[in-house]
Amino acid sequence: MLKHLFIGQLLSAFSCVSLASTLPTNVTNPVTSGHKQHWQCTTAEGAEAQQKIVLANFLPAVVFINESQPIPIETRLVQSKTPALSVAVIRQGKLAWSAAWGNLTQGGSKADCHSLFQAGSLAKPVTLFATLRMKQKALLNIDENIDHYLKSYHLPAGVQTAGNPVSMRNILAHTSGITAGGYDGYPNGQALPTDLQTVLAEPPANGRKVEVVNAPNSGVRYSGGGYTVLEIALQDRFAMPFDQLLQNWVLTPFGMKQAKFTQPIPTSYYPLIARGHTAQGSMVAGGWHNHPEQAAAGLWATPSDMANFLIELRQAYLGKSKLISKATMTEFLANPIDGHAYGFRLIGEKDQIFITHYGGTAGYRVGMTMNLETGDGAVYMSNSDNGSSLGSEFLGAVSRTYNWPWFRETQVKRQTQTIEALQALAGQYVFTEQGWKIQIAFENNILAIIFPNGDRYAMTPIVGDGLAFIHADTGVRASFEVTGDSTKVQLYGQTGTKQ
Repeated sequence: MLKHLFIGQLLSAFSCVSLASTLPTNVTNPVTSGHKQHWQCTTAEGAEAQQKIVLANFLPAVVFINESQPIPIETRLVQSKTPALSVAVIRQGKLAWSAAWGNLTQGGSKADCHSLFQAGSLAKPVTLFATLRMKQKALLNIDENIDHYLKSYHLPAGVQTAGNPVSMRNILAHTSGITAGGYDGYPNGQALPTDLQTVLAEPPANGRKVEVVNAPNSGVRYSGGGYTVLEIALQDRFAMPFDQLLQNWVLTPFGMKQAKFTQPIPTSYYPLIARGHTAQGSMVAGGWHNHPEQAAAGLWATPSDMANFLIELRQAYLGKSKLISKATMTEFLANPIDGHAYGFRLIGEKDQIFITHYGGTAGYRVGMTMNLETGDGAVYMSNSDNGSSLGSEFLGAVSRTYNWPWFRETQVKRQTQTIEALQALAGQYVFTEQGWKIQIAFENNILAIIFPNGDRYAMTPIVGDGLAFIHADTGVRASFEVTGDSTKVQLYGQTGTKQ
C-alpha cells in the first residue's frame, strides 16, 4: 500500500547434536492440556484505581480542542467494528492488570483474558530472543554465513558475496537484503505450504520467492522471507520442528502459558480463539488465516503472555534474568539503525525509551511496548483490521494515567475552509521522485485522500501552516501549498504535485 511505502519500517558450522545436549536443562515439554485452564484477568494490589482511570479516558487518536470527549470502550468497539480488545498493563516490571472487552466474534461468546489472538509480527521478537538464547549457549554463531546452518535449502545466488554474506544477525535485524514484505497467510482450511515451498514460491505458497535483492548491511528493509530462512536454519541445526524449539527456548521458560507457534493451531484450541474481522466488520473467511511462516507471523498468544515476555526482557536489562544475560540485552540495544533495534522501534529519548513492536495479520492488529528503565509497559491485541486505532487509544489512556511522555493523542484545532478552496485542491497528485500517485477527491463537502489500494481518508481542515488537514482516525496529516497555477501536497514527508 502506498501509505505504508511512505511510512517505511533484524561461524563455524556446528553439526547436529542430540536434543538433550542442545535444550536448556530447566525447560519441560509444554503441557498439552494447559489451555483448558481459565486464566482470569488480573488486578494487582493497588492497581484498581489506575485501571479505572485508564478505562475512563479512552480518547481518539486525534483530539479536536474543546470538542472531543472520552468514549467508553464498549462504545468504541461498536464504532470501530472491532469485536474484542484484550490488554495487559505492566508497572515497575510486574503485571499490574489485564482486561478484555467484547466478543470472540460478533454476537458470540464473551472475550476474556485467556482468549487467543494472532500476534502477527510479535512472533519475530520471540524468535529473536530464542535465537539469542541459543547464541548464549554457544550453539550458534549469528554472524556466520547462514548457509553454514542450512541443510535442506540454500539461499540462491544474489547480491550477497563471500565477503558480505547473509547472517542470522542480518535476518534478525532486517538488514539481510532479502526480498522485502510480509505474508498474507492462508484462510483456515486451505492447504499450507512447507517452509521450502514458501521460500521457493511453489504451490500452494502465495508469497514471493526469497532472493537477496539488496546488499546485506546496506539498510533496514522489513523481510518476512528472511525470517522464514532463519526458521529453516534453526530446524536444520537442531533437527526439531520450529514450534517445539520455540516452546522450549522461550514460551515455557518465559511463562507464556497459552502462547503457541503450532500451525495450524489444534482444533481443541478453537473455543479460545478470537476470530479475525475485516474493517467492514465481517469475519475473515474461516475465522482466521493460518501462517506456516511461524517465525515471521505464526504466534498465537494473549496480552498476558506478551507481557510476561516483556517483563523477562526487563529483568535481563537489570541483570536479574536467569534466561537472558545482561550482555545479550546490551548487545540488543547497542547499535540501533534508524531508530530500530532488531525490529523494535525505539520510541523516546534518554531514560524514557520504549522498545515497541506492532503486528498485524488478516483480521488482527496488536502492539506492545516497554520502558526497560522504569519497567512500565503495555500490550493490546484486537481481532479487527481496525484494531490499531483502538490500540492507540488504549496506549494514550495508559500514557496519561501513568504519566508517560509518549503515545499521547494528537491535539488539533478545527479550521473552516470554503467549498471553493476545497474544490480547488481536488485532483491527481504525482510524487515524481518516488513514482507514487494519489487522488484527492472532493465529496460530500469534504476532501478525501484515495490511495491506490482504494483506502479513502476523509480529511478535516485544521489550524496549521498553509492549508492543513488531518485524518481523524489515524492522525495522518496533509498540507497544501498553492502558488499561481501550481498546487503541491505534503504527505508523509514527501511532496506531490497536482497534475
